[in-house]
Amino acid sequence: MPAQARPADRSAIPGRLYWTAPYLAVVIFALAMLTIVGILQTREHEVERTALLRDVQWAERSMQTHLVGNEEFLSQLAHDIAANEVNAEMFRYRANQYLANNAELVSVAWVSPAGEIRWTAPGDNFDGLPNEGLTAAQGQVARHARELGRAAYGQPYRNAQGRPLMEVFVPVQRGRSAYGMVFAVYSIEGLLHHLVPPWFSDKYHLSMIEGSGDELVANRMARGLIPNLTSLIVFDPPGNGLALRATAIQSDSDLPTGLPVMLIVGLSVIVFWSLWALRGHMLKRARVERERDQLFNVSLDMLCTLTLEGRYRRLNPAFSRVLGYPTEKLFGALLLDLVHPEDQPQAERAMRALSFGEASTFEARLRCADGRYKWLVWNANPVPEDQVIYAVAHDVTGRKTTEEAWRAESAFRKAMEESVRTGLRATDLNGRIIYVNPAFCQMVGFAAHELIGITAPFPYWPEEFRSSHWQTLERSLSGETPPDGLEIKIRRKDGTPIDVRLMVSPLIDGSGAQTGWMAAMSDVTESKRIRAELQAAHERFVAVLDGLDTAVFVADAQSERILYANGAFETLFGPRPQGRSTQELALPQPEASEYSVDPKTLQPQDLPRELFDGQLQHAASGRWYHLRERASRWVDGSIVRIAVATDITDRREVEELNRQQEERLQRNARLITMGEMASTLAHELNQPLSAIANYSSGCVNRLQSGRYKPEELLAAMQKASHQADRAGKIIRRIRDFVRKSEPRRAPVALSAIVEDALGFAEIDAHKHGVRIENRISADLPPVSADRIMIEQVVLNLVKNGIEAMQDNLPERRRVLGLSARQVDRQLEISISDTGPGVGAAEREILFTAFYTTKQEGMGMGLSICRSIVEYHNGRLWLDANPEGGSIFRFTLPTEPALEYHTEPA
Repeated sequence: MPAQARPADRSAIPGRLYWTAPYLAVVIFALAMLTIVGILQTREHEVERTALLRDVQWAERSMQTHLVGNEEFLSQLAHDIAANEVNAEMFRYRANQYLANNAELVSVAWVSPAGEIRWTAPGDNFDGLPNEGLTAAQGQVARHARELGRAAYGQPYRNAQGRPLMEVFVPVQRGRSAYGMVFAVYSIEGLLHHLVPPWFSDKYHLSMIEGSGDELVANRMARGLIPNLTSLIVFDPPGNGLALRATAIQSDSDLPTGLPVMLIVGLSVIVFWSLWALRGHMLKRARVERERDQLFNVSLDMLCTLTLEGRYRRLNPAFSRVLGYPTEKLFGALLLDLVHPEDQPQAERAMRALSFGEASTFEARLRCADGRYKWLVWNANPVPEDQVIYAVAHDVTGRKTTEEAWRAESAFRKAMEESVRTGLRATDLNGRIIYVNPAFCQMVGFAAHELIGITAPFPYWPEEFRSSHWQTLERSLSGETPPDGLEIKIRRKDGTPIDVRLMVSPLIDGSGAQTGWMAAMSDVTESKRIRAELQAAHERFVAVLDGLDTAVFVADAQSERILYANGAFETLFGPRPQGRSTQELALPQPEASEYSVDPKTLQPQDLPRELFDGQLQHAASGRWYHLRERASRWVDGSIVRIAVATDITDRREVEELNRQQEERLQRNARLITMGEMASTLAHELNQPLSAIANYSSGCVNRLQSGRYKPEELLAAMQKASHQADRAGKIIRRIRDFVRKSEPRRAPVALSAIVEDALGFAEIDAHKHGVRIENRISADLPPVSADRIMIEQVVLNLVKNGIEAMQDNLPERRRVLGLSARQVDRQLEISISDTGPGVGAAEREILFTAFYTTKQEGMGMGLSICRSIVEYHNGRLWLDANPEGGSIFRFTLPTEPALEYHTEPA
């Protein structure tokens, strides 16, 4: 053990010297300073004593000079009295004048040889002496003065007022005999104040003392004296023991003598204490630093120091545990390099604030070594003078996940609470409102702070229903509210009454205990109004249906049992049909195959569904009905057939007459068209007939001459045959166009219809110099149409366009264009011309029957064309041609329309 302790002791020696050296230095410094202060104080004391002695000697000479001068005045006055040169008045005059200039003298008097006081100054009151004569003490001093033949001073005394006085006697000699005595009374206080220079009196504490050492008077209070700096002046004259003692005064600016020593000792003690406290602090700091380093390394929080630029300087092992990076890899790396891009702006603002010396707290996601991100809360505090940032980070990824889930749940609950239209009100067991949702506040018109905390009666209770509301509240608090709730009437804050349905249930907390009651309140004002309106509407609807002449009935799709029938149905098909089957009644019904779907196989998701829309003939009466059936859901949720049967017998008869009249009108129009084109067609037929005649005549001539070749005859006959076919086609086309036939719709190529129509129109177009441009493609889908009727429409529109361009228009602009395009399930045909066009006013009546712009026209062409197009479920209209003229457009369906036509049963 001793061998092991020696190295430790050796290593401890420098440490002890390190701590002992400051104490030795302080002791040496304190001793040196005390020595210097002692030397300086000693020298200063000697200087002050020398100055005191010098000042005292000067003051002594000055006072002796004054006393000697006073003796000389008294001696001169005594001499003048002895020589009878001074009378009483002169005496007083000279004495008063001298007293005025020498304030230390109180009075002067002449005593006669008989010992009586004869002359006095000032006045007759001689302070301190009786008017009759001298006292025994004064007489003794006077005798002593006569014996000495010079001035003699008496002992100091105090008068009746307590003033210290002193007397001086000067003998008066007339020749060799004594002639009285002149004496003066000194004020010892006057001696101190008037014979001592002011500077001396201000500098020292002065006191007049008598021979016994008692103080007679002093110039100031004995405060702040320096006892060892004092001097005593014994006056001679007077030589009666009167002395002046001068003591140095410590000025306000002078420091106490012991203060430097005290300061040195005190400062040394303070330095000793500071060094001892510093030693303890350093030891404590070293211990704290060891504990800090240990805490830094074992802390579960992420501790680090950063530069002001945000680079890691020191990290604890928690960084490796949380982020997965080795600590040496993070040294010198920027904190922002690991921050998630979405959190970069916030982190940059925080680092910028830290660089300016402001503490900062921020949250950011940092990238881990495995690529995942973790949420860290950073608390950082900069020390700009050290160019360092101290930071601690907490891993709050789990908390963030929990917060996000809680926030999402809270947001969902909040959104659900605020979006629900039902008013929610919670009360405690005593009926005090503790919660209301926004819907409840909106319903009653009061803010939440106006409702929470109040008890019944509530402000939304109407006065007229308050008693019933009290009963309702008591039932609610006792749990006797019906499960389906009850309806009450409340009044909003603005006075508006509303009807609500109130449902109450217990309010249970997390521990399962009931803490109050939760009430759900729904506004049923509108629903009640709607029910009332629906009832009224139902009654009106039934009244309207019963007032119709159209039969309406509703039958169950499965059992075919009639659920409802209006008055017209009962009139046509028998009274009280409800509950009877449709098979029992003589109803016009389609066959099962005529339904688009079997009604009995329908499911709720198939509804609503069109079942039948067509015309049927009643088997018994022979009348025609338009029957429309539709599958729908009945009020009880069952699937039903809703049928509407309208008697259209009269309408069919009128339509048949109109159809026959329309056919005759169309045929007449075609005949008129052919009549108008007769000369043109005759000219057209003349060409093939002339060619046939010429070819036949040429062949006959060749045969008769015998000079012929068979191949030449064959070619001529083939040409004649071709011309005969051409003439036949023209005649056949005319015959088909003008013959009487029933309308028959069938799929037909639009290009074929247009080519046949142009076959008639090209002759007229060539005659008027009009060029026809047919841009209708043969690839278009076929249309469902009657060929002859559509050919009539095309021919009429083409003929109108040719006629519109025949006058006042250059031939190069006489162009008639035909085009077509597919739009959904229809073809849109356009026929454009470059004529003068049609005015806006004329467009409104252009398709009206008997309206025409031609001098010889009847005004039926466009009207017939529109009827034909509408018969084919199309539309005919007119647009302006941007290049001038008009564009007639009409549409034709590409699929055949469904027609329901059932023969009589």
